[in-house]
Amino acid sequence: MYFKNILVPYDESEHAKSALHIALGLAGPYPEARVSVLTVIASAVLPNPTLLGDGGIGTPYAIADPATYERLMDSVVKNACADAQEIIDQSLDGAECKVVADAVISNSPVEGIAEYVKSHDIDLVVMGRRGLGALRGMIGSVSFGVLRSVDVPVLTVK
Repeated sequence: MYFKNILVPYDESEHAKSALHIALGLAGPYPEARVSVLTVIASAVLPNPTLLGDGGIGTPYAIADPATYERLMDSVVKNACADAQEIIDQSLDGAECKVVADAVISNSPVEGIAEYVKSHDIDLVVMGRRGLGALRGMIGSVSFGVLRSVDVPVLTVK
């Protein structure tokens, strides 16, 4: 088997679910294969832990201490993984490969996916695409960004 470590970026869309089914079709019969289902959480939508004052000193904002903020971020990641795990459980259909749900917090989906590919030795990215217009729109802006940002094959699924 050529692709032993497949990444499926997951954003709860029907296209992402289709990509998961394709990835499981590729890796499912192989117990040594792994499919990682990744949710990228945009850091812009998370609460900002500090507000900078005039002197550039961080003042806590709605969070008592850094440990509390860290627990909040861990909770966000765990919830995203749990949501993805539900979809994985519904999609397995007898697959023998290892399938894991994972989540990362990143500045952008493209950056989060590209970093995950590099840090987890991914062989193939299978991802959904929306198809809304010219070249970038035909495959979706995230798909287009991932194609440009990673050095592994990317299979887009509509």
